[in-house]
Amino acid sequence: MSTLTISDRLNGWLAEHLPGRGPFELTPLSGGNSNETLRLSDAKGDFVLRRPPADAIDPSAHSMEREFRILEALNGADVPSPEAIGLGTDEDGGQFLVMEAVDGFALTDHLPDGVDPGRAAEGIGPALIDALAKLHNADWQALGLGDFGRPEGFLDRQVPRWTKQYERVRVRNLPRFSQVGRWLLDNLPPDQPPAIMHGDFHLDNSLITFGDEVKVSAIIDWEMSTIGDPLFDLGICLAFWGPDRPEQMAMPRVQGVSRLPGSPSRRELAARYEEKTGRSVENLDWYMAMAFWKLAAIVEGAYAQYTQGLLDTEYAVRLEHDVPALLDEAAGFAGLD
Repeated sequence: MSTLTISDRLNGWLAEHLPGRGPFELTPLSGGNSNETLRLSDAKGDFVLRRPPADAIDPSAHSMEREFRILEALNGADVPSPEAIGLGTDEDGGQFLVMEAVDGFALTDHLPDGVDPGRAAEGIGPALIDALAKLHNADWQALGLGDFGRPEGFLDRQVPRWTKQYERVRVRNLPRFSQVGRWLLDNLPPDQPPAIMHGDFHLDNSLITFGDEVKVSAIIDWEMSTIGDPLFDLGICLAFWGPDRPEQMAMPRVQGVSRLPGSPSRRELAARYEEKTGRSVENLDWYMAMAFWKLAAIVEGAYAQYTQGLLDTEYAVRLEHDVPALLDEAAGFAGLD
């Protein structure tokens, strides 16, 4: 893997914040669609550096300051998360974040070599739910996050907000978007007590270890975190979960290993979450529909960039199919088929 140049400014920052360490090498890591994720290595070990991509067009979606603040708050909490080392600014004025490197696998559609599929199938889902429950049970006010989000009126703002996002980037006609949006508005669930939300909680935003038990060693990629309705996290995780999805599913690599024989069902995991948190999952279908509808609004922006010649990646190409498929699955959760 190619080694990237470390600027003089970054070298100076590292000398100040990691005294006695270095010289460092910087290499890209896979994952992190919203922000670049890089390995920062010296002879003694590794750290992780996160920074916005070079072609970022919406700075609010790539806030290193936001990610640093939530990680710093969680450093002393019973929530699996990397330790934040520090926040810096590069020569161009862009922010970067350095954190500890945590052992574990960010899984998609295959398991690491040597991992028993049966054990993985039984253990991954409960491990995800247990980590999510720890996050949602954390006392966000005691952690100094009282001003981190706007929990009042959170649910009421969601459909207007993501409708506006979709209309801003719209490059094609997707009737399902309006259909599902109307259903979401007409079927708003009761407000939940607010909690820390990760904002994009699923398997490949978690690091999994296979020791004496299957565990989440760290939840990663926190740039969409806020204080709000925690069922949004459960909704996206379980929307992507398991075999109960159409043959032409959206983003099939996401949580692909959840379709291993012997994996717990959505309902089993929802019941475990309810037991661990005391929160009702009665309206889970609404949250799963919202998860895929909202995700469609977000990633349609990347598809718009692709159609305009601003983004040319395999991920962006697949969005021609994946965005309509997300909306079809959302409609299925809503019972609109």
